[in-house]
Formats: sequence, C-alpha cells, structure tokens
Amino acid sequence: MKQIHSALALVVFSAVLAGCATTEAQAPKAAAPAATAPAAAADAALTTAVKTALGKEAQLSGAKITAAATTDGAVTLSGTAKNEWQQYLAGDIAKKTAGVKSVKNSIKVD
Repeated sequence: MKQIHSALALVVFSAVLAGCATTEAQAPKAAAPAATAPAAAADAALTTAVKTALGKEAQLSGAKITAAATTDGAVTLSGTAKNEWQQYLAGDIAKKTAGVKSVKNSIKVD
C-alpha cells in the first residue's frame, strides 16, 4: 500500500511540474502586443490614404463618405452617398488605393 501512495505522489508531483513548465512556456507570449503597434500605425496610415483619395474625387462631392476602419489592409467604408454611382465609385477608389487588400462597402444611398 505504501508503494501505491508513493507512486501516486510521484504522479501528482510530475503533473504539477508539467503544469509549471507549460506556464513558463506561455510567459514569452506577453511580449506580442508590442509587435502590433507597427501594424496599428500602418492601418492608420492606410485609413488616411483612403480618406485622401476619396476627398480628391470631384464626383463624390456632396457625399458624406469616410473610411471608418482599417484592419490588416481591410478597409470599411461608411456614410451616405447621393446615388449608387457614388457608392460604387467610393468602393472602387478605396480598392485601388495602395495597400488595400479588401473593402467592405457599408455606404448607404439616400
């Protein structure tokens, strides 16, 4: 019986040590959020580039369109357009902006 208790204690001790090893292996992942700062800056720059491109298009005058969000090259357009042409044109301009991978066109037509 003493041998069974010793074996069980050894198993429990090994499991505790294995759990500690896993926790230590996961600790370096805490440094990952610092690596996302350059990505956030790139997203902000891409949003600005899309807004600038939209602002230069004379056919979009009177429309209230903006690049609402950018994440990893995916741009979301929002706001209102006077007609479907302005809605389409804004999406097309955003797609053609350097660095844009995809466009979600959430522009509403009045």
